[in-house]
Amino acid sequence: MRTRRGDGKHALQESVSLIIADDHPLFLLGLRTFLEQHTNYCVVGEANNADQILRCAQQMPADIVIMDLSIARSTDFKVIRQLRTINPNTKVLILTGYATPEMLVNSIRAGAIGYLSKESDPSLLLLALQSIQQGKPWIQREFTERLLQALTNPVPGWRQLSPREQEVLRLVAQGLSNKEIARLLQIRPGTVKEHVTRILRKLNLRNRTEATLYALRVLELSDLTPLTPPTLPTQTEPLRWH
Repeated sequence: MRTRRGDGKHALQESVSLIIADDHPLFLLGLRTFLEQHTNYCVVGEANNADQILRCAQQMPADIVIMDLSIARSTDFKVIRQLRTINPNTKVLILTGYATPEMLVNSIRAGAIGYLSKESDPSLLLLALQSIQQGKPWIQREFTERLLQALTNPVPGWRQLSPREQEVLRLVAQGLSNKEIARLLQIRPGTVKEHVTRILRKLNLRNRTEATLYALRVLELSDLTPLTPPTLPTQTEPLRWH
């Protein structure tokens, strides 16, 4: 295990801090070397197993933990939950060479919001990190398809939602934050939060990532209108709260 203070307080303040973890030292070295080529990312800790990840997180809190799937599996995915307990703001990106639908679902239920194949082009890693840092789930297409197949038919549950809840869920599935949804629908952010809470409870979902996958599955199985990118009101437009 290694923790690093970076090149100074100023560098850490402006960079996205990362803990990287893999049980193959050579892969870990290559990952760190790649990330250090980009000044907006700072690797503050490295680990080869779950215990080392948790020690790193306690000594040097990170914005994102990039973790090999095998490490998460070795703890029955508890390490992801423990990371979120240490720092609720830490986001987890899973890297893997192979994953079954069950593994994907278990890691997402534990709190991971990103999935990327180790065979991906490095540019995809940067895209994933950018999305995850903004709090938006990022799951590579091949894994998304497996996850969708793993879900049961969710259409009946969708029909239990109110029209407003369906509208909010569509926007959650597009990666919008509560504030962005509030701007678009011209309602208060607190009202959006209440809608999301009710949606998760009604559908027996645990987090926004599961809600996103649920919405994608609904739209795949039904004749509902597909998701389309929303247009947010400009900042100069007055907001009318409902």
